[in-house]
Amino acid sequence: MKNYFKRLLFLSALCFTIITSAQKQPDEFTISLPAKKLDKSYYKTIKLIDRRIDTTSLGTFRKGLLNTPANLFAAQPLSDQFQSVLNSLNGENTENGTLVLYLRQLFFTEVTVHGYFYFQAFLFSKNEDGTYSLMDQVNHVIDHKAKSDVTKEMLQKGSEFLVDFIAANASKKPQSGNHYTYEQIKDFEGIAKESISFFRSSELKDGVYNDYQALRNQLPNKEITNVKFYGNAPKIVRIYETVDGKEKEIKKDHIYAIVYKGELYPYLSIENLFTKAEKRDNDYYFIGKIKLNPNSPNLNILPSFSYGSVGVSFTSNPIAPFEMKIDYFNGDFIPIKEVENKR
Repeated sequence: MKNYFKRLLFLSALCFTIITSAQKQPDEFTISLPAKKLDKSYYKTIKLIDRRIDTTSLGTFRKGLLNTPANLFAAQPLSDQFQSVLNSLNGENTENGTLVLYLRQLFFTEVTVHGYFYFQAFLFSKNEDGTYSLMDQVNHVIDHKAKSDVTKEMLQKGSEFLVDFIAANASKKPQSGNHYTYEQIKDFEGIAKESISFFRSSELKDGVYNDYQALRNQLPNKEITNVKFYGNAPKIVRIYETVDGKEKEIKKDHIYAIVYKGELYPYLSIENLFTKAEKRDNDYYFIGKIKLNPNSPNLNILPSFSYGSVGVSFTSNPIAPFEMKIDYFNGDFIPIKEVENKR
């Protein structure tokens, strides 16, 4: 009987430890306020234009000893948090300027012992005539590996980056000569695309593009003389060049996309082929298979296939066809919606 009660007591203590540990895990994110003031700040106010795909969540993390996936939320509205950071940075030598942060992405995710933080944004300053100038644009990924509490360390690193980003820009004036109205910066992605040859051109240049930078500048790395399609499908499985009068197959490794007869074909590593993209509303869309992350409590699966320089492989996860579009900002493939698998 004594052994029974000992075991019962032990199991109760273990359950209490698990529950307590889970409760200690953060469900909310707060940007840690800086302790040091800026010697000089030109801005007293920072406004937020939130253009994230999902404005309700800041990503996912693992909760408790059981590593249960959970959504991460902002403890206070992000607009208030950014203003609090600026308030803490400002000292006596502060002018009355205004910053506007156009936020495209602020996202955390956790995979085993790895934590990832993604941040994309444009930052503007208000001019004396009421127009706005572009001060900075950032596309940043933090990949952090931790031995113990990766969630805590990842949130801290993300917080430090955001504070440093604001501090670096609050102490300088814009160098850009372009001036925009507030209505223009509210939809700045449309304006940004006008400066990119890939989106502005009425006809794309044929050839092999090793990376998105080459594609956006319409500077192919190699010519294409022939291709082989996958039956009647709008998919290309082999590409060829002509060398010394002979046709030679081009290896698909390390190719971002090709353009053949004026049509764009992004490369899909999972299918090991190029699939046709079509332009709609000044964006390029295509259908491709990606690996789903079954541990994610929502459909935000960006890190589960490829994002920026980070590719996270889930070899045992199911593969599903998705409609995707090319992110004009950095060339990432953004999943839009799952499509019916006809096979």
